[in-house]
Amino acid sequence: MKKNRSLLIGIILVTFIVLIAIAGPYFPFVDQQLKTEGLRKMNDGTLKVPAYAPSHSNILGTDKEGRDILSRLIIGTKEVLISILGITLIRFLIAVPFGLISSVNKAASRLLDFYNKMFSFVPIIFMVVLIVNLPYIMYSQHRTIIVILIIALLEVGRVGQFVQTTVLTVSKKPFIEAALSTGTNAKKMFSRHYFPFLLPELIVNILLDFGRNMFLLGQLGIINIFLAHRIESVDELQLEIINDSNAWPLLFKDVTFDVFTKPWIPFAACVFITFAIIGFNQLGKGLKVHFERNSIRYF
Repeated sequence: MKKNRSLLIGIILVTFIVLIAIAGPYFPFVDQQLKTEGLRKMNDGTLKVPAYAPSHSNILGTDKEGRDILSRLIIGTKEVLISILGITLIRFLIAVPFGLISSVNKAASRLLDFYNKMFSFVPIIFMVVLIVNLPYIMYSQHRTIIVILIIALLEVGRVGQFVQTTVLTVSKKPFIEAALSTGTNAKKMFSRHYFPFLLPELIVNILLDFGRNMFLLGQLGIINIFLAHRIESVDELQLEIINDSNAWPLLFKDVTFDVFTKPWIPFAACVFITFAIIGFNQLGKGLKVHFERNSIRYF
């Protein structure tokens, strides 16, 4: 651990994030109700409207409704983690079997190659923007689930090819030939030889995927695309989209304006998102070094 700084840093950062997600809302300085605030009397006697800059009362300042930003970020941590966890798990639950089958079946291999090339040709953020802005998805009651599923599916090909490549690489090892020559059946071959090499790689890539998904959600927030929103009827002919989530990217909603007038709002979200990305990337990098150094085998 002392020689693997990435692993140590990753464990500390990720543990801190998980702690905030679980216990953060109950910290005494967190405003669980996220109360709004109107006019505030300043020290010089003048009245000011929110958003308020960072101060002793609000360490990271407030948003335009006077809600404490630190409280919003802490309360929104759980929602953010659940979102990236859902995207990653769905992606790997589909991609791993797809990659395994593709390593032994030519038709599946061609399909995986086509799938990967089709969706890797255009950056994922552009694909997400094109798809999630479709009216059916935009106004769906199940929008959050649909968007999570779309983001997960768009990179199934990338993960599937990684699994396929790993399996094909292991299949060329001398001990695989030895196992085949002794008549080892397919089930034992996978559990004793392929799985011990595949599992550490999967763990590392899942953690790196957490960081990748976190970065993507931040990018989407900048262009005002969020996983969840509510649709309310203004009148018979008009609907209004309301974003009342506390997820970190929501603080990027008016970033092009806030960055010049209220920079503490997007800056606070940037700090939390960057902190999470570094944490997951360092943990993944550290575990990769750990597995390579110790040649750990899993059964």
